[in-house]
Amino acid sequence: MRRGIRKRPTTSHLVYIKMDLTAFNRLPLDEKTNYMWDHGVCLAQRIVENRYILCIFELNGFYVEAIYSRRNNRVNAILPIADLPEWEGYVDQVITNLLHLN
Repeated sequence: MRRGIRKRPTTSHLVYIKMDLTAFNRLPLDEKTNYMWDHGVCLAQRIVENRYILCIFELNGFYVEAIYSRRNNRVNAILPIADLPEWEGYVDQVITNLLHLN
């Protein structure tokens, strides 16, 4: 590399500050995925049609649902969870888990 010329950092070298939902939603999918794996906590997951694994992640006080393709072995989408309808798919699982604890 010539003196005085600096390479731009790649996403793997970015330093993430505390992310909010608005900033997170602006990221491209690959950066959302990296941030989610590095900083998120998986709270629940479920399998849909034996093809997809849907996981709820908590990230700095907001929640997202990651849709993971078992066939492609990759995250296809990461969607914010803001309203009750998005949580409904997990309610039965949470209740079942609580009953098993007692």
